[in-house]
Amino acid sequence: MGVLLVSAHRSGSGKTSLVAGLLTQMLAEGRRVAYYKPFSTSPDNDPDITFISETILADTDSPPVPTPLAPPRNGSNSPLLPEEQAQTIRQSLSGIQSTADVVLIEGPDAVSPDGEPWSLPIDLTGLLECPALLIFPYADGLDSQTVLRAVERFSPRFSGLVINGVTSYRQRDLEQGSLAQIRNAGVSVFGAVPEDRVMLGVTVQQISEQLGGRWVQDPVNTDACIDRFLLGGNIMDAGHTYYGRYANQAVIVRAERPDIQMASLMEDTKCLVLTGG
Repeated sequence: MGVLLVSAHRSGSGKTSLVAGLLTQMLAEGRRVAYYKPFSTSPDNDPDITFISETILADTDSPPVPTPLAPPRNGSNSPLLPEEQAQTIRQSLSGIQSTADVVLIEGPDAVSPDGEPWSLPIDLTGLLECPALLIFPYADGLDSQTVLRAVERFSPRFSGLVINGVTSYRQRDLEQGSLAQIRNAGVSVFGAVPEDRVMLGVTVQQISEQLGGRWVQDPVNTDACIDRFLLGGNIMDAGHTYYGRYANQAVIVRAERPDIQMASLMEDTKCLVLTGG
């Protein structure tokens, strides 16, 4: 039975997505798997646990996901992992270990919910005596020294690094630059995951709620996924050339430009965001 803790440099790096992918792959290989998220800011209704339980582990023989604890407060005088919580975590892990070949633990990020660095994920690897995989989000100009410092904090239980969300036009630069320097420093790099527009998408309803928009027509298909936004300006190309390049797009255009609106609606435009009125 193996246990692996997955942590990330910061929130939104892709821990849940990576864990979901690993669980799916191992289930396809016939392995018995279990999932555990020791801490959550929403212990009674954690969306990650709900997603994994109802989507990935549904109709499998995987054990139920243990209930998480509320994260400790960073910066207090008390230890981040008091003995009572440590014992609860040990018991929760022990309860699912016996029925699984592999347990994937979605650990805390390297920064607290308040945005401050803390040692909680490192403390967890020590408590559970398990290796840690670190996810680092890609950003233009990714500094190898910043990554190496983050990796060093997990030593000696660090197992490998994943760079997530690499844009397609930066893949070669990353491989020949920062990743080469990181590998030369002796760090195991499991891979650089390319950006997926669908994973970054939002729904039409979420766009409306975020903008505080007013529906011009009765809303339909509000759960449609939007993964690209196009500006409906004075484009010199023909409508089908400009608006026909992508699926699942929203077009931002002024309300008094019905010509541009109609051109975009002739293609795979899921919604119009009308401005100026």
